[in-house]
Amino acid sequence: PALPPPCPSVPSRHGAVKAEDTFKTSPFHLDLWFYFTLQNWVLDFGRPIAMIILPLEWFPLNKPSAGDYFHMAYNVITPFLLLKLIERSPKTLPRSMVYVSIITFVMGASIHLVGDSVNHRLIFSGYQHHLSVRENPIIRNLKPETLIDSFELLYYYDEYLGHSMWYIPFFLILFIYFTGCFTPVAGQSRMPVAALLLVGPSSLYYW
Repeated sequence: PALPPPCPSVPSRHGAVKAEDTFKTSPFHLDLWFYFTLQNWVLDFGRPIAMIILPLEWFPLNKPSAGDYFHMAYNVITPFLLLKLIERSPKTLPRSMVYVSIITFVMGASIHLVGDSVNHRLIFSGYQHHLSVRENPIIRNLKPETLIDSFELLYYYDEYLGHSMWYIPFFLILFIYFTGCFTPVAGQSRMPVAALLLVGPSSLYYW
């Protein structure tokens, strides 16, 4: 007897799997690394530039600024790109470590978002970043003095805890990915042209 025709959804599903397998065996993931470079420069490095260029009247001091919205987009897009990058790693990786790292990354970047947003608004009130929290005139005159401890806690969350929880998991995930790329394959004589073009802007950003 004749076999029934295949389900229309089966070929497309197999095609998606083959496409993902092609990505995994590809020597260089141009799409992901391009998005990494673009969002680093636009969403992270471009945050203070956007806050300088856009008028302050558009973003009152008691509302999120343009840089805050940039930071929110960064906190969503970056962990997504990291997860997609791990999915394309040639080797099976410890998923639990990846998930914990992603969660910690989002927490750290979000803590930094709040602290950085408040610190930016303090500048308009006369806060001087080159001085410590207690040495700033506007902080030193606060009453009661226990409020100074609150601002020191905010500074700690922003500059120490937030940055640590942001960058350590980020580079840990990249380390896990590159470790998984060490597989026995035929060697290449040189890097792809696309990779060479992205080395410059990516290196400058991280430097």
